Amino acid sequence: MRTASQEKQSLAPAAQASIRRAPSIKHQSRSKRFYFDVGLGSVCLSGRDTGGAYCLLEVSLAPGMAVPRHTHTREDEVYFVLAGELEVSVGEKTFVLRPGDTLLAPRDIPHELRNSGDATNHYLLVFSPSGFEEFIMATAVPAPDNAVAPTEPPAAAVENVHKLATDYGIVFG
Repeated sequence: MRTASQEKQSLAPAAQASIRRAPSIKHQSRSKRFYFDVGLGSVCLSGRDTGGAYCLLEVSLAPGMAVPRHTHTREDEVYFVLAGELEVSVGEKTFVLRPGDTLLAPRDIPHELRNSGDATNHYLLVFSPSGFEEFIMATAVPAPDNAVAPTEPPAAAVENVHKLATDYGIVFG
């Protein structure tokens, strides 16, 4: 059995160059919450925290709320469901994720998601490499501490999403 050090040494030089260490230990108490176009969430870890390797978001969608079909051209997206149900279509395949389920949506493949359950869901999103959190923060609207996932998207948040998407490598449709 190979050690992690031996495994890293066997990687091609280009792959080794892309492996970065987080700049420091990061502990974050509950993050400030925002309305992310159709959902409610927070940025748990940004690219600054992870050396640019990834960002981590925590998100909730109310029943029936959906993110329309779109494509990320710069990052891969991973979903990990904590509570409720999340239906995700990636390319031509549709998956219904429940607590404990994980799904990877690779960059350059159109995908869409919606809460297909009857209760607000709760899930984690990882984008790799980081950068998507900058789009989120450019388009988010602050939410009060006691906010619940919206049943109608805040108009200002949706307008900002469509206005800024292409600047961040996101294509709708």
